[in-house]
Amino acid sequence: MAKRKSTATRRPQPKAIRVYHGTTRPAAAAIERDGFKDTTGSYLTVNRYTGVWVSNTPLDVNDTSREYDGDSYFAIDVEERVIARFEWIEEGKPYREWLVPAAVLNALPRVRLTEEEYWEISQARFFPSRR
Repeated sequence: MAKRKSTATRRPQPKAIRVYHGTTRPAAAAIERDGFKDTTGSYLTVNRYTGVWVSNTPLDVNDTSREYDGDSYFAIDVEERVIARFEWIEEGKPYREWLVPAAVLNALPRVRLTEEEYWEISQARFFPSRR
């Protein structure tokens, strides 16, 4: 018996990306226990915005103009389309960044990175040939 070819077109798979959120150790423990919490600020603008900052690479104090004292990091895998409208695009910035409502992030699985995992990702960012 001959097989029939499907006439249905294949839908492209959604593009998944990994984003990171850096915070302090006490705040990381609270995130593990209670989930992400929205914060509000002007972030060098005249308007006020609310959400949780995530980026496509773990950021440190040298990467951001926001007050930052993070030493703990979470990794979150998400379909890019889910967070696309929350992206903050700035010319010349070497990374991507989103201000996502906590409710969106809390609906996704998250993993707290170990210090070794953080350093491995950070080194790959600055020395891509070492991967």
